[in-house]
Amino acid sequence: MPRRPRGRTVLVCPQCGSPKITLIAGSIVGQVYHCAACDYVGSLVLEQDLPPEATEKR
Repeated sequence: MPRRPRGRTVLVCPQCGSPKITLIAGSIVGQVYHCAACDYVGSLVLEQDLPPEATEKR
């Protein structure tokens, strides 16, 4: 199966969809993220592709 070319991506909160996600802990067992918008704390975050317009250099 051919690999899809990777563009720029952003992590977003699974509860509110905000990109204000920060890594608060990480080790061999996994990562824990915090959302500044809704105070979500957990290891599940979503990764979304940015539209091509956002990735072009100006």
